[in-house]
Amino acid sequence: MALAPKRVLTQDRLRSAVQELLLETDWSEITVQHVAASAGVSIGTFYNYYDSKDEALADVRACLSLMIIKDINSLIYTQASIEFRISLLIKYFVNILNAKPEWANYFFKADGFSERLEGGLVSLLEPMVLEGSMSHRRHNNPKLTASFIENGVFPLLKEYHASRKTLPEQEATQIVVLALSSMGISGDELLHAGNLVCPVTPLASLPQSILELEKTQAGYV
Repeated sequence: MALAPKRVLTQDRLRSAVQELLLETDWSEITVQHVAASAGVSIGTFYNYYDSKDEALADVRACLSLMIIKDINSLIYTQASIEFRISLLIKYFVNILNAKPEWANYFFKADGFSERLEGGLVSLLEPMVLEGSMSHRRHNNPKLTASFIENGVFPLLKEYHASRKTLPEQEATQIVVLALSSMGISGDELLHAGNLVCPVTPLASLPQSILELEKTQAGYV
């Protein structure tokens, strides 16, 4: 197989540099000079690829979001019920907090899911809330309910991450119960969904070579 063009390799180094810096410090403190130095390129080379550091972050976010969403979908769509899917989605991010330190830094050094995940958690929750509303004839506002859940989950996980604490399963269950209660879910279905255990996800460690990821997804050995 032919080697990737130099331009592709350089962009991959820039993307890896952005990830590495995100794991170490807040994005607001990172400069274009930091990204270029970490990638081993000149500032001029950086601007051959991106107009700003925020554009570089947006590019990395888009690439990593594909990996994250694929991982989430392979997990949640093992479940038929909306309640179980939402439970697994929330506990997925609890597991990242508890067991995936690089990814925890990636997500919870941000000020919200939307800074690290395309569309934020709302983009994943909203269609599930809508489906649940239609199947159970509940009158939820899907976007409002999804935003309510996201705005409740993220600050709590961020606080635990900042304190370098893990979130016990019992408390994760309580978060799920509160989230599902906001959708009007109650009784046994609420308890069963709240107690669902999410397996630790197999996400690769960061920084991740987007080039290698794309090769893997394309079926290269």
